[in-house]
Amino acid sequence: MTHPRAVFTEGSVARHVMVMSSTSALSLLAVFLVDIFTLLYVSMLHDPLLLAATGVAKVLIFLNSAVSSGLIIAAATVLSERIGHRASKASSRLVTHLMLMVVIASGATAALQLALLEPLTHWMGADGNTYEAARVFIWLTLPFSVLQSAMQMAAQILRTAGDSRRALCVVLSGAAVLAVADPLFIFGLGLGLEGAGISYALSALVSLGLGLYWLRARLAMPFTLRARLLRLHTGKVMQVGLPAMVANLATPVGLTYLVSSIGAYGTSALAAMSVMDRIMQFAYCVFFSLPAALAPVLGQNIGAHRQQRVASAIGFSRKLVIVYGLMVWGVLLLVANPLADAYELEGAGRAIFLAFCHVGGGLWAVMGLDFVAIAMFVTMGRPWLVAMFAWLRASLGTVPFIIGGIHLFGAAGAFPAMLTGNALIALTSITIASVTARRFLRRRVEAQAQV
Repeated sequence: MTHPRAVFTEGSVARHVMVMSSTSALSLLAVFLVDIFTLLYVSMLHDPLLLAATGVAKVLIFLNSAVSSGLIIAAATVLSERIGHRASKASSRLVTHLMLMVVIASGATAALQLALLEPLTHWMGADGNTYEAARVFIWLTLPFSVLQSAMQMAAQILRTAGDSRRALCVVLSGAAVLAVADPLFIFGLGLGLEGAGISYALSALVSLGLGLYWLRARLAMPFTLRARLLRLHTGKVMQVGLPAMVANLATPVGLTYLVSSIGAYGTSALAAMSVMDRIMQFAYCVFFSLPAALAPVLGQNIGAHRQQRVASAIGFSRKLVIVYGLMVWGVLLLVANPLADAYELEGAGRAIFLAFCHVGGGLWAVMGLDFVAIAMFVTMGRPWLVAMFAWLRASLGTVPFIIGGIHLFGAAGAFPAMLTGNALIALTSITIASVTARRFLRRRVEAQAQV
């Protein structure tokens, strides 16, 4: 067995960032793709109630993941700095405690959701029939979302230790099981929606099992606890994890306001939103994965006092975001009308979708900088700035811009206007992050000079 070692403190910083971001993006892409296929299979049962029930369950799972993903980014930050200090044995013990933390946090969230299941589903607009259809599926999936969160933590720990290939395999193993089991249980065994729930549970068990095996084999993760160390580790992780959790809750608030504003323009507008959501998941998965991918690279070099490499990683990541964002925008400009035709978007829905492709792609190239800023804030001791900018984006960067966009351009103006507000917040965020980084690195250089 081996202990975690610093792998990002040597070699090409640009290569490390590229490998980490690409493998993290592939993991997200696999999850998104399988999720889409699950919805497709359920739709083939030709019962709108079952599709609505799946949607309700997915919202609950998303809220649970918002809690666990905050802990996961915190884990990347704390563990990577510890590895950079070359505290191998302490790092192995920390791995065990990180896994326990995510299980407790995700488990407590799932238990609360299940206890309040009926009022929660009614609050989301589900009627009695939808609730009954969703109840069994939710009881099958929500408890196993705890194992899914633990699997994501295991993958992030492997990624943070520099084993991005095995981290990717952990996530892909779950996606592969789900891809095979879904049609087998839903159609082959005739279990319908319950079959989809069983597939989800089986996927969680297999992928977490593989993740735990590699944590033990590759990182010497012990299966015993130290109460005093657990308290110390929990306090350290929650310094980053709590702000990240608060930040994650801002996104659904902003999106809810957007959907409610666009929903007034009819079914075609909501259909366009659904299409755009899927396209953004695929096109910008590199951006979504960037904080968790970049934090280990920054954290290890911060722990090893390699200030120049930290600055190089930040500079390369900013360039990567701009170049990738502009490339995606170019593709969107080319495929906008063919995609609108393929999804049979017409009227307000088509106008909204084309506005997103023509204008939104360019704004996303700027918005991507916010994801670099998140990694900078969490690794440089300013995690509450992540929460502050997230809520600024969901409020000042969303509400007045949507109102103004609809007033000036109708339905087509809502989404580009919101993205404009978000881009302005992102520019502010990356500016503050750059100032924070300069001060942080200067203080560390001065401290080293005094030693």
